[in-house]
Amino acid sequence: MSSNPIELMKNLISLIIFLILFSCTHKSSFDLERDLYQFSDKMENGDTLEVKVNHSACLFLSHELYTFVKHKDTVFLQTYSEISSFEKREQTLPKIVYNIRNKNRPSFENYFKYLSKEDKPKTETNSPLVVIYYKNKAQSKSFYDDGLEDKFEKLDRFGLLRQKIYHEDTFFKSPEPPPPPEFTK
Repeated sequence: MSSNPIELMKNLISLIIFLILFSCTHKSSFDLERDLYQFSDKMENGDTLEVKVNHSACLFLSHELYTFVKHKDTVFLQTYSEISSFEKREQTLPKIVYNIRNKNRPSFENYFKYLSKEDKPKTETNSPLVVIYYKNKAQSKSFYDDGLEDKFEKLDRFGLLRQKIYHEDTFFKSPEPPPPPEFTK
């Protein structure tokens, strides 16, 4: 080791910076495959989970992106919705606290359990219905449907969950058709 005071000071400063950088870095123990069905309990501060739901069918093109972030021991949810058919519409819903503790109520965790039981194999022609992406470790999991009937059943079940979380949102509701014209004699 050098006895030069300036060299010693540089080495000491480098060591301090090295220790500060590595002592502040926290590796999350969350694992998507293991913790998916209890993600809101298992996520750690700084974790981000994205869920993309593909609503597209036939000529209707639509998707949503649900972003879960854990910050200060609270899981927050922000949702982006887009319809690309005919005329493009999109919305970003305000960030809310995702706090579903009753395991019997509609929740993303319960929906993922349902999808895992009803998942269909990936084929060359089908795209995933739901893709879950854990950004911290670049892990992902996809769930598939087996044609329109299966897709609509899974999306109907998802609609119940979405309605529970965003009961006042009308983005996907169809407008009431106008009344038929009156004919005069």
